[in-house]
Amino acid sequence: MLAWQADSVKGWLLQLLLLHTTWEMGSGQLQYSVPEESQHGTFVGRIAQDLGLEVGELVPRMFRMLSKGRGDYFEVNIQNGILFVNSRIDREELCAESVVCIIHLEALVDKPLRVFHVQVEIVDINDNAPVFPLTERHLAISESSVRDAQFPLEGASDADINANSLLTYKLSPNLHFTLEVTESHEHSASLFLVLRKPLDREESAVHHLLLTATDGGQPQLTGTVQLIIKVSDANDNSPAFNQSVYKVQLSENSNNGLLAIRLNATDLDEGSNCEVSYISSSFSPPNGKEKFVLDQETGEIRVKGNLDFEDRNFYEMQVEAQDKGNPPLYGHCKVRIEVLDVNDNAPEVTVSSLSVPVPENSPPGTVVALISISDRDSGANGQVTCSLWPSGLPFKLTSTFKNYYSLVLAEPLDRELVSEYSLVVLAQDRGDPPLSSSSSLVVPISDVNDNAPTFAQPSYTVFVKENNPPGAHIFTVSASDPDMAENALVSYWLDEKLWPLSSYISVHSESGKLYALQPLDYEEVKLLEFQVRAKDAGLPSLCGNVTIQVFVLDENDNTPTVSGPAEDTPTLVKVPLAAGHVVGKIHALDADSGYNAWLRYELYDASSSLWRVGLYSGEISTARPLEEAEGSNIQSMLVVVKDHGKPVLSTTATFSVSLVASAQAAQSDACLSRTGGSTKPLADTANLYLIIAICSVSSLFLLVILVYVALRCQSQTKEEMMYGPGTATLVCASEVGSWSYSNRHSHILAGVSGEPGAKSDLMVFSPNIPVLAESGKELVLNAAGQTVAMVVVDRCLLVRSWLLQLILLHTACEMGSGQLHYSVPEESQHGTFVGHIAQDLGLEVGELMPRMFRMVSQSRRDYFEVNLQNGILFVNSRIDREELCTKMPVCTIHLEVILDKPLRVFHVEVEIKDINDNAPLFPAAEQNLVIAESTLLGSSFPLEGASDDDIGSNSHISYKISPNEHFTLDVQNNEEDGESLLLVLKKPLDRELTHVYNLLLTATDGGKPQQTGTAHLVINVLDVNDNKPVFNQSAYKIKLFENAKIGVVIFSLSATDLDEGINKEITYSIRSVNPNILGTLINLDPSNGQIRLNGELDFESIKLGEIGVEATDKGIPPMKGHCKVLIEVLDVNDNAPEVTVSSLSVPVPENSPPGTVVALISISDRDSGANGQVTCSVRPSGLPFKLTSTFKNYYSLVLAEPLDRERVAEYSLVLAAQDQGDPPLSSSSSLVVPISDVNDNAPTFAQPSYTIFVKENNPPGAHIFTMSASDPDVAENALISYWLDEKLWPLSSYISVHSESGKLYALQPLDYEEVKLLEFQVRAKDAGLPSLCGNVTVQVFVLDENDNAPAVSGPTEDTSTLVKVPLAAGHVVGKIHALDADSGYNAWLRYELYDATSSPWRVGLYSGEISTARPLEEAEGSNIQSLLVVVKDHGKPVLSTTATFSVSLVASAQAAQSDARLSRTGGSTKPLADTANLYLIIAICSVSSLFLLVILVYVALRCQSQTKEEMMYGPGTATLVCASEVGSWSYSNRHSHILAGVSGEPGAKSDLMVFSPNIPVLAESGKELVPNAAGQISLYEMK
Repeated sequence: MLAWQADSVKGWLLQLLLLHTTWEMGSGQLQYSVPEESQHGTFVGRIAQDLGLEVGELVPRMFRMLSKGRGDYFEVNIQNGILFVNSRIDREELCAESVVCIIHLEALVDKPLRVFHVQVEIVDINDNAPVFPLTERHLAISESSVRDAQFPLEGASDADINANSLLTYKLSPNLHFTLEVTESHEHSASLFLVLRKPLDREESAVHHLLLTATDGGQPQLTGTVQLIIKVSDANDNSPAFNQSVYKVQLSENSNNGLLAIRLNATDLDEGSNCEVSYISSSFSPPNGKEKFVLDQETGEIRVKGNLDFEDRNFYEMQVEAQDKGNPPLYGHCKVRIEVLDVNDNAPEVTVSSLSVPVPENSPPGTVVALISISDRDSGANGQVTCSLWPSGLPFKLTSTFKNYYSLVLAEPLDRELVSEYSLVVLAQDRGDPPLSSSSSLVVPISDVNDNAPTFAQPSYTVFVKENNPPGAHIFTVSASDPDMAENALVSYWLDEKLWPLSSYISVHSESGKLYALQPLDYEEVKLLEFQVRAKDAGLPSLCGNVTIQVFVLDENDNTPTVSGPAEDTPTLVKVPLAAGHVVGKIHALDADSGYNAWLRYELYDASSSLWRVGLYSGEISTARPLEEAEGSNIQSMLVVVKDHGKPVLSTTATFSVSLVASAQAAQSDACLSRTGGSTKPLADTANLYLIIAICSVSSLFLLVILVYVALRCQSQTKEEMMYGPGTATLVCASEVGSWSYSNRHSHILAGVSGEPGAKSDLMVFSPNIPVLAESGKELVLNAAGQTVAMVVVDRCLLVRSWLLQLILLHTACEMGSGQLHYSVPEESQHGTFVGHIAQDLGLEVGELMPRMFRMVSQSRRDYFEVNLQNGILFVNSRIDREELCTKMPVCTIHLEVILDKPLRVFHVEVEIKDINDNAPLFPAAEQNLVIAESTLLGSSFPLEGASDDDIGSNSHISYKISPNEHFTLDVQNNEEDGESLLLVLKKPLDRELTHVYNLLLTATDGGKPQQTGTAHLVINVLDVNDNKPVFNQSAYKIKLFENAKIGVVIFSLSATDLDEGINKEITYSIRSVNPNILGTLINLDPSNGQIRLNGELDFESIKLGEIGVEATDKGIPPMKGHCKVLIEVLDVNDNAPEVTVSSLSVPVPENSPPGTVVALISISDRDSGANGQVTCSVRPSGLPFKLTSTFKNYYSLVLAEPLDRERVAEYSLVLAAQDQGDPPLSSSSSLVVPISDVNDNAPTFAQPSYTIFVKENNPPGAHIFTMSASDPDVAENALISYWLDEKLWPLSSYISVHSESGKLYALQPLDYEEVKLLEFQVRAKDAGLPSLCGNVTVQVFVLDENDNAPAVSGPTEDTSTLVKVPLAAGHVVGKIHALDADSGYNAWLRYELYDATSSPWRVGLYSGEISTARPLEEAEGSNIQSLLVVVKDHGKPVLSTTATFSVSLVASAQAAQSDARLSRTGGSTKPLADTANLYLIIAICSVSSLFLLVILVYVALRCQSQTKEEMMYGPGTATLVCASEVGSWSYSNRHSHILAGVSGEPGAKSDLMVFSPNIPVLAESGKELVPNAAGQISLYEMK
């Protein structure tokens, strides 16, 4: 073993030496150079020769070449070892502008592995011509640009380097422009186009130039760009309209958005100087801006709001056309819009002096209301007609003045017919189409007490049950009065003129409720008839009355009374009698009526009586024939008499019958006795007649009900008929029947007072006969029941009255139609005299107040008032004509004068005269104008004129401007176009001398005295853009770290412009960016010149950048300044190293020697300097690998220690690379190195030996156990096969093993009696090369089965045992000897007597000894007794045999020496005792009880042993203990080994247990030796 380890160390050292030599040889570097664009196959170098390799060994050693570039630019010819160009190489594509361009190659060879590094430099050639960003460049230069103005141009770029990229420029010959190139060592050249001669757009609008760029390579290459210079126009023409004034007519109902006019102004300039926009400079009136809108682009004027002729019928707009030049020029015009009236205003109806309510007794001609009609339209649209709707009302309209009407009463009124009138006053104008409006009026009619209270019917019938409680409410009367308020307030009282009723009835004066003051008794009073009167509270009051009939209804409050002979007087009856023979009659009466008086008779006890009584007749008759033998006795019957009332009332009567047999006794009178009553004879037929009468009445009542219902249905169509009064007919109706029926129309009856469900027995009818007066006029009942004669009115007299009223009304209207006209100056003081209005109207001053003189004005304020003391009209409040009537030439105020008693209306107009109380007023106190200093002489600028609210000469205005040198005023008057005010420039402006002019414009009106108004004109001179922006440096240098935050301001540029206003405002823009990618990373704020970082900088992509910035002012034409910004990007450590793994050789065999190369690794870092210097390591530490550097940033991963796959099957390692930046960055690459298997492990079993228990008599081929070996190797090295080792003894006839699964099979049934133990070895072998083996010892124990019955040995059955008597109890006389070939429980025997019920013998349970069960006397001798003994084992199933034992009892001593005879079952037969069956049953029960006890004890012991499963036990020699369910020979309290499971059927018992002593085995160190799961012993420290 030591020798092998020494040889292994020597081999490892030799391999390491060779590997180190190989790395040293491969650390050299070759360098070649080749021009770019070389053709395919171009020779580069003899790489095999230069690397010291033979050409013949390139293929065997698997020569290969790897390139870090994107393409395979180079290839090696394996036949000659020459490196040549494989594909096109473009240096600019590979390295861009890098000074040195190198391609790195790796050459690899195997056997042994070597790595060579080769660098090929790509040399630049002049293969790229200069390129401009665009092939055509457009420039716009104003013709007003000054000489020597510079315009920057973008230069060309050349992708080559060094001299090949040096550029020169040349411009094509021309008269106006030259080229200026500014070069600097620090930044790139700047290219400018310089204006040498002024431009004239009229001579040449476009200039074409050619700019050429030439590089410094050989041969020279050129690039060109076409310069197209467009001369922009200067703004020298102002817009002009084709008219100075435009007139438009629009209807006032024009739709919103309607086009009124489209203005058009033209400008002779070009471009933006020709583009015109329109502005509304002023409106008259100012609210015209809300009515019209001007489109600034198209010049269209459209309707914006709602035009209303009534508000304003004329608008004037000042429009200004402005071009887009700088400075802008203007043109002006006026637009006058006339609004035409349309019928868009419906008439307005105003109701004043509405006098309501109107009394119903007012005469025709009464004035109800005053109505005025107005329409804001003019002409026919304002002419209105007025009418009333609906027609047929008792009202009419009367015209009192222009558009003034009175609503008067045309007919008499009756409030009871119509209490309120709803009418509509309609007004319609004469427009097209006509418009109308209406005003609804509600005219209520006030009440006059002209109607007396009336009841719903002339009389009422009331039904009241007797025995009512005192003060009970029996009925309510109600009278109605169609009048209102107190005229309809009704009170009630009783009319006691006929008879006094105050003791019976009272009525509530307000509610009309009738009350019964005392209980009524039907038997005393059946009817109360009286009158109730009703009176209203009007002045004068009116009365009405109604008749009330109160019928008292019977109640069942009287019990029946029996009349007849005394009870002690029997009726003599002669027997025999036939059935049904009447022997007597019970006579009873009831003071009630109707059903309450209808009686029925019953026997109190009719169950066994000989008699029966008639139900309604009361006759007593025999129920069956009576024989003569039943005579000579007296029988008494108790008869119960009941009425039909609710509740039922009853009485009893005793009837005695004396039955006699002699003829003389039969003549005796029957007697009827009643308690306390007198006796009278009753007629036998009285009850019969009463029954007939009741049935007749009931039938008649039913007939009346049917006829009444039919007539009620027929009379539904006659509800509106009028019936005359008459005497009421009383008809009695009840449930039994009715006596009569009258075919007359019934009155409406009052509901019967009483409990719910009470029946009505009475109805009242009256004949339908009209009653006429003597004059032939029909008498009609009014609501109060009074008879009224209808009077025919003389129609001629009525017509005359109406005509007279119409004439009076017309006269009154004519008198009120006069009109007065006054005039007063505006602004008159309070109390100013206007006129003697009372005198002018023909009124006396004294009647003004009595006639309620009042004056109503249409205006909102009370400008005038009348002094009622003298009748003078005077000014009440300030009057402003301009506020009232604006510019209307005539201003009047309309007044209405109204007088009552009688009603008269006068119309007065007061004209308001204008005075010069308003000065001219400008729209704004200050007007600002902006005029460019370049404005031409004679240019005019419109001004907003002043306005004067007065009219006539008071509103004529003249203008004047304060003295100045530059401006004059031009006022143009035109009757059609109106007045225009213009400010004219007469001297050029100079902003540098004066930039603001302040002038005063004065307006004077033509009134007396004159009024003036002023406006301040502020004229600002607009600057001309003649200075360009200037930077304080032409170039700025910036250094910026590549990790600068996005959004940071990296620099702020600032340019200044000497101009003012918008010409001074500067915007910044980027003109050019180099390289182009830099343009996406920066952002220039156009307003403040701040340059912000917009993206992430990368030093590896951009190291230097150049930005061309342009500053432009906002003047027209704009002026520009330029500068350059040079940005240098500084490197930061922002790139982590990149780890690349190539040539990974996995899996690695576990027997590989140290130094074996596993992988090739390259490290790269895009940073530069210390940021790009990288160190590499492997982690985690302790792995059997290490890194070896082979070249700059190239490493090899090699094996450092021997491997063992069974310990570690796979290594996960991390290659970590870290640069030397601050802070350092690192990266890693994970590698998984699997270890391949080598067959270096033999199969092993889990334990060194196995013990198997198999029951005997197993079936052939039974599976008894499964062997399993494990091999830590993998694949075929772990594929195991099994076989039996039969070197010790042959086992092929007993046991076999499956070669793949390891299952053991018993080939034949095993017999415990023949073989108890089989011991052999099983071997396991893997499939590796070479294969390895392992073995295990197997012990198979055969378990006994109960397959042998007990066998009895001893003397024969015919041999008797001689026993001398007497004998004591328990004397042994013999013994049964039996054996069992089985073992354990199966061989444990027990002995029983077959019949032991009355035998004097007994047998030992386990010994087989036969002894006496009781003492034997001598008298029992001289006989032979045979005992049948059953021998059983304890197996399952139990097997048994029998033995016969004969005992001969003798009295002599010699007979006691006889031999006992024992016979077996197979011998001769002897008769069994008679009690054998009994003994057998007892034995079976005993065995069963014993078996149950054993089961319980076994279960208890098993449960107790469950807590001992987790204990650790030491090994020892196994002790074999036999156990069964019955009992055990011995028990060892030792812990058992874990045994292999016994094969066999489910539920088979295990009869063997192996125990070992519980004695711990200690090692020498004192630690306990404990077996592990594999059977190996380990140390366990004792505590």
